[in-house]
Amino acid sequence: MRAGLEGYFERDMGRWAFQPLERYVGKGYDVAEDLCAIYQDVEPQAQGNWRDAIRLLLARQEPDISKRNATRVLIDFAALVRADEVLEILPQLASSNPDLLGKVVGVAVALANQTDDARDCLRRLHTSTSFSPDYAGLVLVALCHADPDEWLRHAEDLAEAMNVLASRLEEDSTALRSFASRILDAITLSRLDGASLNCLASSSELGWLWHEWLGRSDSLLRYDHAPGADPRVYLRGKDVQSIALDEPLRMPPQQKIDRLPTSRRPVETEEGSSVRVAKGSVSDVA
Repeated sequence: MRAGLEGYFERDMGRWAFQPLERYVGKGYDVAEDLCAIYQDVEPQAQGNWRDAIRLLLARQEPDISKRNATRVLIDFAALVRADEVLEILPQLASSNPDLLGKVVGVAVALANQTDDARDCLRRLHTSTSFSPDYAGLVLVALCHADPDEWLRHAEDLAEAMNVLASRLEEDSTALRSFASRILDAITLSRLDGASLNCLASSSELGWLWHEWLGRSDSLLRYDHAPGADPRVYLRGKDVQSIALDEPLRMPPQQKIDRLPTSRRPVETEEGSSVRVAKGSVSDVA
């Protein structure tokens, strides 16, 4: 099977590289789907050999425009067959082929799981000189899925890129909210505590996330601290889902927080729904 991939991509043998399975080639939407059809028709051991072959072939790809189509097909093929084996080489592939960054980020995000390889790949990608803030939200969400216990660290590491992205998304109020919501889905309420939320509240660099979670009139979370009770955070609209915090939130001074758990009034600010955050981030996307 490795010989088939090498024959197809490096020796221009076309469909005949996969004899006697050449009948699959040319029937799918693209070459990657054709290869996936062959992959699904072979034994599990052979499938493992193919995944290793994808990694080896991608590692040998040179930043040559004539080879770029083969590289794209291999990346797509890796995503289709969930070839985790390629995670270790994706950052270097993006560095040597900057125009393929979007495709590389896409497969890294698709393959993100709770493994060291996935976390390392995503971190190396966003610290690479070729990384673009346009992909910061996707990588942050993927990191929170891959390593949910360290969500605050990931948000801090990507804060600068996220603020650049936020400044570019001022016309799209749904994009940042989607990223914030997907982060919550990844980490769940169980990983929120007073210390981490107070860090968000006091950090101008993380203002975009605070704004979406607790800083706007229709924020994703609702905070209550009734007299004599533990402070709690609720998923807005799903009050059966909540968590007690280990310490009260130190809310930014411009916010008025509803402390009456039965009133259901939304979080408000002194000046409309705006919460001022760092320059380059969104100050009001409501």
